[in-house]
Amino acid sequence: MPDKRKPLVVGLGQCCLDILGQTNSYPELDQKAELNSLLIQGGGPVATALVTLARLGVPVALVGAVGDDAFGRQIRQGLEDEGVDCRYLLQTPEVSSQVAFISVDAEGHRNIFWHRGTAHLSVPEAFPTLLANSVRILHLDGLHLGPAIAAAKMARSKNIVTLLDAGTLRPGIEKLLPLIDHLVVSEKFARQASNYDDPEAALKHLSGYGAATITITYGSSGSLSMDVGGQTFRQPAFRVNAVDTTGCGDVFHGGYIYGLLQNWPLQQTVRFAAACAALKTRALGGRTAIPVLREVENFLRNQTD
Repeated sequence: MPDKRKPLVVGLGQCCLDILGQTNSYPELDQKAELNSLLIQGGGPVATALVTLARLGVPVALVGAVGDDAFGRQIRQGLEDEGVDCRYLLQTPEVSSQVAFISVDAEGHRNIFWHRGTAHLSVPEAFPTLLANSVRILHLDGLHLGPAIAAAKMARSKNIVTLLDAGTLRPGIEKLLPLIDHLVVSEKFARQASNYDDPEAALKHLSGYGAATITITYGSSGSLSMDVGGQTFRQPAFRVNAVDTTGCGDVFHGGYIYGLLQNWPLQQTVRFAAACAALKTRALGGRTAIPVLREVENFLRNQTD
């Protein structure tokens, strides 16, 4: 059931339905591969980050758009079951919801095929009131650029912290970047946005947009961050027996936001986020093994890094 407390975090962005199939190896063209297991569950960068926060005990709300189709109904139900406030999730007849098919091999690597759907996301009229009530952080993914920029401007006007999950460079994203307080981006985005292969150079380039902190994620190679004072540090990825890496980045963002809410130093925040992402890999699906707070704390207590 949705969390009845006022949300501390609002996410505006993607929510979709993931259809995941696990196979021993990915087939060649025009070949077949039998799936060892099949799972259907909600996904999407912002939506899964909010589910992570909900499992960590944080009240959250989603601004998104789906169709009034079977996929859209499953997306909404999955979020509500996790306690995400879906009052601002627009469900429109005669449009399609975002959906992804994800193949996962025996080592946990994946290939993703996705369709963004035709549901149109917009900033609801009640959004300024929502922000004014209780919200401390606005989480964005930038796919729906116009609404993201409008929402970020509203958040800035109310001194609400903004965070961006940027996985792929999209046209016009440079208009959004100056409105972001915390950039947490993929290696791919950092390379595309900066034209630098060198991580330190990419980090320095991204800092020019004005974010207080920047983190570039490198999957199994960990992450590289720059704090408010301009100091950089690396966080190694925790070693786990990964079953599926789907959603790791989304869960990392959820853990990162949790650290911001606690006012932790950046190094502690990134370490916590890395632990959340590592624990997520324990099972097939982007949400199946997202940990609760006790699990993350116990996991970190047993680490020696």
